[in-house]
Amino acid sequence: MGIFTDTYIKGLKPKASRYEEYEGGGFGIRVTPKGVKSWIYRYKIADKTDRITLGHYPTMSLANAKRKFLELSGLRRDQKNPKELIKQQHVETERKKSNTVKKLVEKWYLDYVEKEIKRPLVIKKQIDRDIVPLLGDFELDGIQTLDISTALKTIVDREAPVHANRVLSSLKQLFNYAISQGHMKHNPAAVIRPKNIGGTELPRERYLTLEEIKTLLYFLDSPQNQMSLQTKSAIKLILLTGVRTAELRLAQWGEFDFEQSLWTIPAKHSKTKIVTKIHLSSQVKAMLHRLKADNTSCYVLSGADKQTPLTENALPRAIKRIQERLGIPDWTAHDLRRTFATQLGEALHTDPIVIEKCLGHKMPKIMATYNKNEMLPQRKEALNAWAQYIENLLKDNVVPFQAKQT
Repeated sequence: MGIFTDTYIKGLKPKASRYEEYEGGGFGIRVTPKGVKSWIYRYKIADKTDRITLGHYPTMSLANAKRKFLELSGLRRDQKNPKELIKQQHVETERKKSNTVKKLVEKWYLDYVEKEIKRPLVIKKQIDRDIVPLLGDFELDGIQTLDISTALKTIVDREAPVHANRVLSSLKQLFNYAISQGHMKHNPAAVIRPKNIGGTELPRERYLTLEEIKTLLYFLDSPQNQMSLQTKSAIKLILLTGVRTAELRLAQWGEFDFEQSLWTIPAKHSKTKIVTKIHLSSQVKAMLHRLKADNTSCYVLSGADKQTPLTENALPRAIKRIQERLGIPDWTAHDLRRTFATQLGEALHTDPIVIEKCLGHKMPKIMATYNKNEMLPQRKEALNAWAQYIENLLKDNVVPFQAKQT
């Protein structure tokens, strides 16, 4: 046979058994008894003849088949085995397909996030809602900074700039993990700054005024309020103790010593990863006793199933409903903690260092090194005074506080 043409290939008829015809140099076509026509490349290495199927006619045209043949025969002339190279390419292609952001995220979450991050479900929501839908199909070898910026802009465009910054932070951790595991050589999110995505975030300064506190607490104790005992108590407890939401949400009864009026928050529940002690005023203890009487769970604030802790979204949802009903705008559960700290200073003139100790903040390094005083008596005095101040406020019996002479 001479040079192949489309007319010739089309005219090849099936026979009782399959057969092959060649143009020359090992470029040929195979025809099966069912009429299936396949382009082939036949070559010999070390006296062993081998064949590679290039594609099927007419899906692969004569021109494309010839181009593929010339590419492989060139490899053969360079003393390379075309079949082995194709096999390696296929393995590499499959590796890249499985080496995606989605696969990396799954490994990162199981190996790192669940074990090391204090609130893994927050990251899980980012993964399910944003990271996998926007970036999951990208291959790690090919993902670029522009791809990540584009994905983050999608989040910003739905009017969630702060959330976009949170996702950016998680992506930086994700790709740093990939580098540590040998999956990537550089972090494509490293050069992206929050100010270029969601904007620079200013610290919140919102705290509730005494009148707002009064309005809020009146409502919580009124018949108009249909909130659960758990969410209602959570708001009051944060306001009276200044604890973090997560510390309260994860609190278990075993952490409380009612005889000593002391709540010991374990390091694993504390943002600062240090043991924190909270004095329990009589008002706080009364609330805790009411919760315990209505509770079969080990958690102080149990969820709907009475066994697991209150969900992360329960309190924010309740607060949003309160905002709409009472007209006390733009406050969060964390703003209750800021309210506690601010009013301890403004209403009770409490020593700033005592306030910092009440909040469970780490002291500056030099102070922490030389001053191990936990100031428990002063903190007890401050928390008792604050609880009594709130009680008097609700009775319209607030007496201006006179600072002690020192």
